[in-house]
Amino acid sequence: MGGPNSYYSRRHTPRASNCFAADPTNTLTDRLNVALNSSSQGYILSLCPNTQYPIQAPILFAFADQEISTEGYPTDDSRALIIVNGTVNNGTGQTTAIDGTCAQCDGVRLRNVQINGSRNGGAPVTGGGNVEMGGSNSNQLVEYVKSYNPRGWTCLHISEGALSCNNVTVQNNDVGPCGTDDFQQWADGLSISCQNAVVRNNMVENPTDGGIVIFGSPGTQVYNNTIWVVNQTLLGGINMVDYDPWNGNYTNTVVYNNTILGGFSDEKEESNETDGTSSDDVIIKIGIAIGPRTWFGSEYGNNVSLSGNVYNNRLSGAFSYAIGMTSAKNFTVENNVLFGNTSFIGARGPNCSSTDTTPSPAAFVIDQSTVSQSTTQSNFTSISDGNSLTCVQPPDGGDYWPFGGNPSATTPSSPSSGKSSSSTAGIVVGVIVGLLFVAVLAFFIRRWVLKRAEAQRLYEASRRSKYIKT
Repeated sequence: MGGPNSYYSRRHTPRASNCFAADPTNTLTDRLNVALNSSSQGYILSLCPNTQYPIQAPILFAFADQEISTEGYPTDDSRALIIVNGTVNNGTGQTTAIDGTCAQCDGVRLRNVQINGSRNGGAPVTGGGNVEMGGSNSNQLVEYVKSYNPRGWTCLHISEGALSCNNVTVQNNDVGPCGTDDFQQWADGLSISCQNAVVRNNMVENPTDGGIVIFGSPGTQVYNNTIWVVNQTLLGGINMVDYDPWNGNYTNTVVYNNTILGGFSDEKEESNETDGTSSDDVIIKIGIAIGPRTWFGSEYGNNVSLSGNVYNNRLSGAFSYAIGMTSAKNFTVENNVLFGNTSFIGARGPNCSSTDTTPSPAAFVIDQSTVSQSTTQSNFTSISDGNSLTCVQPPDGGDYWPFGGNPSATTPSSPSSGKSSSSTAGIVVGVIVGLLFVAVLAFFIRRWVLKRAEAQRLYEASRRSKYIKT
């Protein structure tokens, strides 16, 4: 077998871990930040698997090409867990765990960690998201990050800087829950305000404001993401409604091949039924929202969303509107489809303006009076007033929710054959289409998992040797 220095001994002796120790926790935040700001470009802060890191202030990237990650790059719950643990007083306090917006933060990477924002049902706290990246930087990466329970307004924010953020990749993350669905207690899943970003292969569960919000971000590609609700109503699945900060510029921003899953019935499915009740009355109000009037009414006057592209997205479950489109110019919206069981339900809520005419729920709605020079699919329903569509409310009970499932359901039901649903008491407009929903969903999840594994394998094969400091 050989002595202690033999090949066999070296081969089979476990490698000593160089990950960053969490203890003592009373100095943890300072030690983490000193490790980053006393190092240099390319430093990797490697956290320990199966370890909690309670922090009292944000961890700040300090130089280009630095990385924060878990040793060994796991993708499951063994990833290091960073816990926002700073004090909160009168609605202010720590909201951010990781900040990569420094002036010299080109190429920084946040990988394979978990972040708990520690809101825990409390009121929102003024400040940033769980993760704040971007700024006036380029070529950043956020991948295999689980971010949930933010105290602030979003689980993950890529900011625009001086409108100079460029080429950030956000991929293979599992995000949510984010916020609560009580009025103005909401939070986004992913908030993207960086030009030429790539947002792909993310799973966004139970956000409450926007699942993926695109703040103009010209040149950005948003594809192969899945957004779904479980027990909280979501205002918008994918939003292209914000005029600021890019003045409504969505040029070459493309949203495609995403899957958005609204509410489903959680009661036991009976034979020959296609819909049932939802114990939390959960819907997505707008699957894909286009144009500032859709969201903000007349707040932005005649300003519009410009030159975006939305195609080949798939929607299933309960919504008020699958796509709502107003105040848009030079948009292309084509080949977006419903699958599985769907229903379109809701009615005017207490926050609807008395001056707006809230349209009846329907799959694809467009206010042609505010949309110009755009190419749209032929199955849009024309409406006279598309202002503030998120003011609608879901029904309070009733057999209006389709049977089906979502990626977090433990035992999704198999849908029965579809049927059309007429309006009920002025509340419900349903369209029920029966497909083999579970089989389609299983195929999609399997494809997503394989892509995650392959992306991780290729990245690990090419990454350079790392220098680790504790």
